[in-house]
Parts: sequence; structure tokens; C-alpha cells
Amino acid sequence: MTYALLSVAVLALIAAVTVPTLRRLPHRPLLLTGLVLIALTTIFDNVIVGLGIVAYDESLISGVRVGSAPLEDFSYTLGAVMLVPALWTWLARE
Repeated sequence: MTYALLSVAVLALIAAVTVPTLRRLPHRPLLLTGLVLIALTTIFDNVIVGLGIVAYDESLISGVRVGSAPLEDFSYTLGAVMLVPALWTWLARE
């Protein structure tokens, strides 16, 4: 299984579970958080991949890169942007 296929499957599952909750939340903070986290991911992933701290099996990535970082690395960020606010909302409903 490639990282891209795994990323799409996990993001689809996260979206299916969280989007109904996220639709009720203010969109601007979610968008701003997503943009900031994408920027930070771009910077730090390029550093750790560029320095060889993290490496990827070339046969398992799409080959699309943002600098040194494979595009699939950004799926973690997108998952966090969906999952963390949803969990926060669910757990606050005590």
C-alpha cells in the first residue's frame, strides 16, 4: 500500500466522522489554523527530510514533493486540523 492511498483512506475516514461537527464550528479559525500548520509542516518537514533525519521509500510515495517533503506528509496536518477541533468539541459536551 502506498502512502498516498493510506493517506486518502485515513483522511476520508476522519472527514466522514468529523465534518458534521466541523460544519457547526466557526470556519475562519479552522482555516487560519490549517494555513499556519501547513506552513509549519512545509518548513519543518523540509528540514527533517533534507537533513536525512526522515527518509521515505521512493516506491511508496507519489513522487510529488513540496521542496524535499513528499506531498503525503501533509495528510497528517489535514487530519489534525479536522480531528483535534472535533475531539475538543465532543469532549467538552460533558
